Amino acid sequence: MNRTTLLSAALAAAVAMPLATAAPAPEPWPAKPVHIIVAYPPGGATDIQARVVGKRLSEKWQQPVIIENKPGGNTIIATDPVAKAEPDGYTLLLTAMPLALNPLLMDKLPYDTAKDLAPVTILTTISNILVAAPDFGVKNVQELIAKAKADPGAVSFASTGVATSTHLSGELFSSLAGVKMTHVPYKGSAAAHQDLFAGRVQIMFDNGVLPFVKAGRVVPLGVTSAKRLPWLPDVPTVAEQGLPGYEVSAWYGIFAPGGTDPKIIEKLAADITGIVRSPELQSQWEAIGATAGGGTPEEFRSYLAKETERWGKLIKEQNIKY
Repeated sequence: MNRTTLLSAALAAAVAMPLATAAPAPEPWPAKPVHIIVAYPPGGATDIQARVVGKRLSEKWQQPVIIENKPGGNTIIATDPVAKAEPDGYTLLLTAMPLALNPLLMDKLPYDTAKDLAPVTILTTISNILVAAPDFGVKNVQELIAKAKADPGAVSFASTGVATSTHLSGELFSSLAGVKMTHVPYKGSAAAHQDLFAGRVQIMFDNGVLPFVKAGRVVPLGVTSAKRLPWLPDVPTVAEQGLPGYEVSAWYGIFAPGGTDPKIIEKLAADITGIVRSPELQSQWEAIGATAGGGTPEEFRSYLAKETERWGKLIKEQNIKY
């Protein structure tokens, strides 16, 4: 082989080598529709958030964002398919407090909450409003406590399910006030509201009753936040009515399957944070009594740990089971 032939062969090999060993460029994410599975029925605060945020994510990503409601099973029905989904960022979960507390309430779950789910970010937090049926005859927290003490167990409070913020708000109230009330769980807020309006249950701690308060269909007794709410400035907190230390806020957060690429999770968190904190959405959050969330996955994970520890103590004290 002459010198010219050897040189040509060497050059060909040098050009071909990178082509043979170079890894393909990663596909930009998202490159196809993203599904958000919602753990609650259509029409409630969780569903509203999913559709508001989903619409804007779709616009940002130029990909469809499909919302699918899978209520029931104390959020397990929605959580299970996400926990078992391909960890590629295309299947997400929008859920709330019971997700973190179910391991404390049930002996067995079809997934490992800590391993099979990856926290992304909080969408919003919402303080509950303590309201009474119109004919119940109480106007404030002290009058409610007096009625509950006069006839232990006779006062019933509705909730949207076991270990939801609407349930734990009532349990914390009972604990601090030293009263016994009867918990009546429902599968979502719509049925609970109807029974509340009709007086079949007397009170409810809920974050979806703001429109009914404004319409005069229920009597507001207090708010579960540490401070009065800007959209209900004349309604005092439960704490300032004789139960110091009383504070409850519901959280709504996004999770991905465990093992999802951290870069995808970070992008999700950043994109969602930008949306939920955008000025144009603040009026929509106020309409449902919500405060914008957002933040990093690490911040969400830390928040979850603190909330789980706090409510875990109450669950043990009150012997709450699902």
